[in-house]
Formats: sequence, C-alpha cells, structure tokens
Amino acid sequence: MKNEIFILDSNIWISYIITKRLHRLVALVQGSQLIILTSKQLIEEIRGVLSRQKFKKYIKTADVNEVIAIHIKLCRMIEINEARNWLSDKKDNFLLNLYDQGNATILVSGDKELLREATELNYHILSFKEFELLFR
Repeated sequence: MKNEIFILDSNIWISYIITKRLHRLVALVQGSQLIILTSKQLIEEIRGVLSRQKFKKYIKTADVNEVIAIHIKLCRMIEINEARNWLSDKKDNFLLNLYDQGNATILVSGDKELLREATELNYHILSFKEFELLFR
C-alpha cells in the first residue's frame, strides 16, 4: 500500500469520528505511512457536516476544529481547480478533480452513487468496508 495515494470522502472521516474511532484511523495512516490527500473543499465539507445539529450528540462544536486540525496534519493538501463535472451529484465532482490533480490511486467512499459512477468513469474506488479490509 506504500505506493497508493488515497482520498477519503467526507463520509469516511465522519464515520470514524461519530463512532469514536478516529484514533484508529490516525494509527492506520501513521503506522502504514499512507498518503492521504485533502483539499479546502473536502475540509469545508467535513466541517459543514460535523456542524449540523444532528451530529452535535456525537461531537461538540468546540471539538470540530481539533478534528479538522488532525485531518490537516494527516493529509497532504492539494489545491484543486474545478475542471471536471461528470457526476450526477455535482457537489462530489471536486473529489474526482482532487483525484486527478493529486495523482491519487484510490478514492474511498460510502456513497453508493459515487462508487458506481466513479467506477464507470474508470476511477479506482473502494467502499468503506473494502478499505478497512485492506488493513486487517
């Protein structure tokens, strides 16, 4: 896995956070020396989701900035330009742009529509379960 460059969709980060397993992801990234890409768009999506009322029972507002700081520390920041507009859910197009512009090799998402569409576009994409199975 050392030659792989990953993008973890916001739903992957949110899953680790709300299940109180962010420390496991941190250990996985650091222990396996994974390269994880991020962008301003991905950070803002994570921040926006974590700030929703329904997530306040999982994470305190004061802790959102700490989670974002951990995310930034674990990831390589890529500045992306919105170039591709291929997905039916337009707000997810930045992920394909990040993949292309960051030379990623694997996109991980829990979004079934994104999984299907990105696969049809010949992107290497894994589900959350497939990602976790890689490191067991």
